[in-house]
Amino acid sequence: MRRIVVLAILSFITWMSSVHAMHGPVSGCCLGVSNTTVRLWKIKNYTIQLEGVCPVTAIVFQTERGLRICSDPQSSWAKKAKMKVDEAKRLLEMEQNKKASTSDFASPVPTTTKAPVKQGRKRRRRLRLKSRSGRKCV
Repeated sequence: MRRIVVLAILSFITWMSSVHAMHGPVSGCCLGVSNTTVRLWKIKNYTIQLEGVCPVTAIVFQTERGLRICSDPQSSWAKKAKMKVDEAKRLLEMEQNKKASTSDFASPVPTTTKAPVKQGRKRRRRLRLKSRSGRKCV
């Protein structure tokens, strides 16, 4: 008898959670789209929201201040903003790949450094006078 009651309670909890998940909106979903536009350089990232889980299909842009803008994916502004973010990500990835490729490999030719040449007192004085007056000393 006790097992039947526990099984019934677990079934009820599972059923309630699935009903709530299907009929209640997800907290991160846009409920509608807006015509709000901001300057393209302020947009840092975007995500695509599909209609299956959320009520509308939208592109959610994130600005540098952390604001979220829900935009219609078919609008010209949204397409431009999406291309701008994609281009910035592509350039950043290329730059990181370039840095990684140059720092990953060791130089095939060993590099040597010259030992500092010890200069005499007269040589140092001639160089100092040369740099002051701009004339050539022999």
